Amino acid sequence: MTTLLVAIDNSDHSRKVVSLATEQARALKAQVIVLCCIDPAYATCGEPLDITAGEDPADFGAALDEQNTAELVIRHALAQLLGAGIVARGRVVAGESAETIVAQAAALDAEMIIMGRRHLSPFNRLLKGSVSAAVIERAHCPVLVDVRAQ
Repeated sequence: MTTLLVAIDNSDHSRKVVSLATEQARALKAQVIVLCCIDPAYATCGEPLDITAGEDPADFGAALDEQNTAELVIRHALAQLLGAGIVARGRVVAGESAETIVAQAAALDAEMIIMGRRHLSPFNRLLKGSVSAAVIERAHCPVLVDVRAQ
């Protein structure tokens, strides 16, 4: 089965990225793995946290730290995908975003990476760098970047 890796964060744009992934998954008859990267300083363990169920995100209380927020973001995305009939699971991984996305895509044999773009100012793009540009540069598979305005 074809595997799509969908990289999301806690931005409002993530819902649009998941909608785009839903369209692609339907067209390609693919399964989806939703990935959220967190700063290693906030990780409770060194291993990826796999999330396989699409439970109602309202059942999980307030997300107070970065890892809980990442889990909640994943659960919202899974609920959206599973509601559309897409086979999906989620994964929270600690690490630098671009490097982690590319490594996870390779480890999971993803045929495509789907992600958003933050629309940074030229100054912030220079200061922080573009995650989507770095992923495009390093990825072993096609990268679909949703550039719709947030």
